[in-house]
Amino acid sequence: MEVRPDAIGRPQLLPQYFAVLPETRGQGLGRALWRAAMHWGQSHGAFYQLLQTEVGGPSDNLCQAEELTSLGFTHTTRA
Repeated sequence: MEVRPDAIGRPQLLPQYFAVLPETRGQGLGRALWRAAMHWGQSHGAFYQLLQTEVGGPSDNLCQAEELTSLGFTHTTRA
């Protein structure tokens, strides 16, 4: 994990990509990983972190359960 300045110099925790195997979901492992990463970022001076999720996916559900602020949605299509 790494904390780097953003375009205006604020320290940002760079995204991490964790995966929890389907057979181990529902045991709080993703939440524990996420909270440990947030703690690490905060203790290393991060001001914030942007998260990208798939709407309705496990990571999106976690973000909603943690009452994180949504900055909006994007949509892509394949030609």
